Amino acid sequence: MLIPKKEGQPINYDIYEKFTPAENKLEVMDGVFLPFNNEREKMLLLCLYNMGLQNFVDILPNESKEVLKELIYK
Repeated sequence: MLIPKKEGQPINYDIYEKFTPAENKLEVMDGVFLPFNNEREKMLLLCLYNMGLQNFVDILPNESKEVLKELIYK
């Protein structure tokens, strides 16, 4: 399991292959991005792991940061 941290962490091909959709194909079905087999969650986890939580928070709009704070401190 990948554990995203404050700073981004490098990935290798084995990690990339494990956390990306089959044949590296992106799909949308009925308005849902990567709708099968938890692919969306795995891809998001891979991105957060590689970019780091600080970078993720930095790129969020302020409105999203407020919602995130509410969710965390609920």
